[in-house]
Amino acid sequence: MGILPYWDQNMDLDIAPWTPYAKDFNPVSVNLLHSDQLGKIASLALGMDSELLFVESAETGQVGPLFRDNLLIPGRRRHADGGFSLIFGYSAMMEALLGLFAQVFPGVSAGLALCGVWDRFMLVDECKVIVLVGDSFLLNESKCLMALQEIMTATATDKGSSSFFAEQFGYRRFSIPFETDDITSLSISKMLFDFELDATRALLGPPPEVSLPDIFRERDQ
Repeated sequence: MGILPYWDQNMDLDIAPWTPYAKDFNPVSVNLLHSDQLGKIASLALGMDSELLFVESAETGQVGPLFRDNLLIPGRRRHADGGFSLIFGYSAMMEALLGLFAQVFPGVSAGLALCGVWDRFMLVDECKVIVLVGDSFLLNESKCLMALQEIMTATATDKGSSSFFAEQFGYRRFSIPFETDDITSLSISKMLFDFELDATRALLGPPPEVSLPDIFRERDQ
């Protein structure tokens, strides 16, 4: 297993038909329509071989490069009924960073999931993602994003070159499927975890799957 556990349910993103998914010439700058902070986080994510795909909260609504219609068209930004969540494209570096962030920032949890990207009834892509969620409605979104930006800035190494070339020449998205994981190892880990005693689980690490916070389950029902 890696650093983060898997959420016990998949994610689905419904994008507009005109969203430039396969090749995007504005994967960073489109986030500036929301805020400089979101644009900076998107730029830093590209430098970590990841990508900021989606942000959702009661305060922000649903935004990100795959939901640019909510940023470009006045009145289209829908506000969420559930909690705070961010979805990043998978990379080992981003997994390590968000695993650390979830440990040090109170009220958030991180895990891996399979994400389906849909254009109406057509499946455009399936990719492995990292999902950061707030554990309750009381999470301070502004402080969370500020702290996330700070820790990403502190660990960044490419000085913005990835986002520069993505904006200049286009960013081609590609999937990191679950086939990158050792399925046999995951199955063995799950079987062993089922036999563990509660007192030993803290020593042996997180389970292969964990449940999303109740606020997300209530919204999906």
